[in-house]
Amino acid sequence: MFFGQKKTKMIYSCQHQSIIEGNRMNRKSDRILSLQIAGLQGFYWMIFCPISAYASVYPLSKAFSNQSIGWIIAISSILAIIFQPALGVFHDRFTKINIKTTLWILSVFCLAMLAGMIFFDPKMLMLAILYVGIMALLVTMQPLVNALTFQYINAGRDINFGVTRSAGSLCFAALSIFLGIWVDRYSTDILPIVSFILFAAYALLLFTFPKVDQPGKLEKSPVIPENSLSSAPEKGFLTRYYRFIPFLLGVALIFLFHNVINTYLAQIIRSLQGKDTDLGIALTIAAVLELPAFLGFSWLVARINSGKLLKFSGVFYVIRSIVFLMAASVWMVNLGQALQALSFAIFIPASVYFINEMMKEEDRVKGQTFITGSITLGGFFGSVIGGRLLDQSGIFALLLFGGIAALLGALLLFYSIPAQKKHPTDHPIP
Repeated sequence: MFFGQKKTKMIYSCQHQSIIEGNRMNRKSDRILSLQIAGLQGFYWMIFCPISAYASVYPLSKAFSNQSIGWIIAISSILAIIFQPALGVFHDRFTKINIKTTLWILSVFCLAMLAGMIFFDPKMLMLAILYVGIMALLVTMQPLVNALTFQYINAGRDINFGVTRSAGSLCFAALSIFLGIWVDRYSTDILPIVSFILFAAYALLLFTFPKVDQPGKLEKSPVIPENSLSSAPEKGFLTRYYRFIPFLLGVALIFLFHNVINTYLAQIIRSLQGKDTDLGIALTIAAVLELPAFLGFSWLVARINSGKLLKFSGVFYVIRSIVFLMAASVWMVNLGQALQALSFAIFIPASVYFINEMMKEEDRVKGQTFITGSITLGGFFGSVIGGRLLDQSGIFALLLFGGIAALLGALLLFYSIPAQKKHPTDHPIP
């Protein structure tokens, strides 16, 4: 009897120890995977820095006009809108090709185009085509990187998306400073070289990721990517939410201003006798200061409803436009960049919550799609019109145009956003 009890206890103890060891191994494995995902986000946003954040700096050094730069950025955005849903359909049909493989293939294409820019000194037309291709594929990767993360989360892995995404912002901020110094010290030719090295490291890191215990479909993330369009609008949708139309127009106008600043920030700084080092500092300020808003938004929206937060961000977009318009020094520009934490960083998550709260469940995806489309259209016209204004009338006209757009956009937000309860249920925009 005694021997049997002792044996049972020993078996139980071994099983218990085995469970503890298994849990410990799982936690260790999840920590390693979290570091891998954080690294992937870090490399992605570091690549984004020389290619997108310095998008006007490199072409300017190659004798492109501001209007041409605007068209390069606008066309790449439109192509990304086409590529993203196309890849979604592709993954639905060919489930054996997983997201990791797709990201690697896209990286190889980008590496080939960057190699062409570095080693073959292409003429202006070919350089424009290569730049458009690289930017379009880079933007296309953004939702795929997020989707890969959510595949692991949906498979039961303990991954904190907010923390891993923050690693991307921190890496972007750090590289921004160094790029500004390097461009000042050497030349803009260093930008594609840095991009090539980072893309190579990014592609190699993808090989280290473990297999996902589920098919490689694009998973729906809780946050809609900033540059994607998916489903076609249902007839009658906009008539059911009639205030949604001026709301979308307001979003487009606000992001017209937002894109004017993002695209032509280098030109704004240079007009104030600033250098590329100052551009790096300005980008870093925006990236670092928007982090607390992103990380603390869940806490914020639990206390202030999403509609009020959208209005709040609209007000600060207007204030930001005034700061830029009145800027007499680089430090005034830095102040305008700091206000991104109270405008862009609030607007993006608040818009997702707003649609979720104010629309019926079956209409929410369409609502998010329309907002994304408005952001993209605003960016398109901001790039194209802004470039033409800059070439023909100068910085002041550009900033005045952006400021008027931000003001009209904020007014439309105030008109179209109804009063909300603190904890709203499903109800349409009246």
